[in-house]
Amino acid sequence: MAQDWPSAEEPSPKLRSHAPIAPVLVEVERVWKRYDVVTAVRNVSLTIQRGELLGLIGPNGAGKTSLMKMIATLAKPDRGRVRIMGRDARLTMGPIRKRLGYMPAEFGKMPDMTVVEYLSYFGAAAGVPRRERKRRIEAVLELVDLVDRAESLVGSGSTGIKQRILIAKTLAHAPELLILDEPAAGLDPRARIEIREVLKELNSLGKTIVVSSHILADLEEICDHVAIMERGRLVTHGSIAGLTDQLRETTSSRRWRIGVLPEALEPAEELLATLPDVAALGREGHLICFETVDRDANFVLRALIEAQVTVLDFREEGPRLEDVFMRQTEGAVT
Repeated sequence: MAQDWPSAEEPSPKLRSHAPIAPVLVEVERVWKRYDVVTAVRNVSLTIQRGELLGLIGPNGAGKTSLMKMIATLAKPDRGRVRIMGRDARLTMGPIRKRLGYMPAEFGKMPDMTVVEYLSYFGAAAGVPRRERKRRIEAVLELVDLVDRAESLVGSGSTGIKQRILIAKTLAHAPELLILDEPAAGLDPRARIEIREVLKELNSLGKTIVVSSHILADLEEICDHVAIMERGRLVTHGSIAGLTDQLRETTSSRRWRIGVLPEALEPAEELLATLPDVAALGREGHLICFETVDRDANFVLRALIEAQVTVLDFREEGPRLEDVFMRQTEGAVT
């Protein structure tokens, strides 16, 4: 539609990043991408620092995959520019692709190959010499904990095993930049934890990683920065600590957790229910959760002590990534 496709460049949104100054690895400048009548990415500008682990968040149809494919040089922007490692991605795709690895959200049809054959095939396609290829495959299999499945068929494992094989394939040519689209999709809790640990290890080895996921708790644990998209637009971008601090400063109410002895749970809850300015009372195990209207909850602690309730734990629960996401988005999809 006309309003989706401007005749001139719109001003790029102001983006605040809380990262210290570091060499920029990826520059996305006023990028647009359209498919038929759908505008998937609208005027997105974004920078990714070398060594950053960036989480890309948004509902289905937000434009995450389209943006990631443009960064991976698998799609060209209709307007704007993507620069990878200082190179224009439209003009130097070959040299750039040798230094990045892309993992799609879908498995596709897994070939009738062993894991070693599969990794060797992709290493050869990326131009890795035979002797070097063998050494890299051994290192990658150890990193993703697949040494004992080296001679197994790639399609024979569980979803978690297949995801780790895809990560290994993405690493076969030792890329500097990893672009991973939903690597934890469909995994059970143990497999999710294993993938999360692999990504943390890769980042500690100096890899720059862009990863998309709907599992905000996982991203909050492993990422230092996030970018939130909705309806093709980048609605906010920054460090998780910076974004949650901003949310805390704009919110008058505070969330708290109090730990008490098991026998004191009910008396403590009954007491808190009578106090003014206490809301959203709930329980999580031996913890009582509640909100106060302002930032001072000393009156709650004082009331419990005066009632001779033994308090084992008393702390504020700060905003989480999911709170930032809910505040910044409207639930709209393209």
